[in-house]
Amino acid sequence: MNRNLTEPRKDFFVGYSLSIWQLLQETPRPISRAKKPLPLRDEILDFSRIRCPLCKWHPKPSHRWFCAPCDSPEFYADGCGAYWNTFTTRGRCPGCSHQWRWTACLNCEGWSLHEDWYENEANKKQ
Repeated sequence: MNRNLTEPRKDFFVGYSLSIWQLLQETPRPISRAKKPLPLRDEILDFSRIRCPLCKWHPKPSHRWFCAPCDSPEFYADGCGAYWNTFTTRGRCPGCSHQWRWTACLNCEGWSLHEDWYENEANKKQ
């Protein structure tokens, strides 16, 4: 063990800087129960009747959106980071219970009112 004592130990500083970095991170918020109960697994959502109003893209049950701070078109500064399919909760975040009025399309990246994604008979005839 012939180490020069005037040379700093790299492994010490790497571990030390990592510990400081971890302390400076915001403490994650616990996920609270949604105000509205989530749909039961037995209730199968008909994703064929959900489409982007702008480009007509159909999301799948496996697609995911996340709750993040947003300035436009719907200002919301308290995004909680939850990751879920927004159509299984009709736009309500399961982490912080925020009701999203707008939804971004994962295909065209445009924003539309969440309710406009649900195709009904009146929309289908247009």
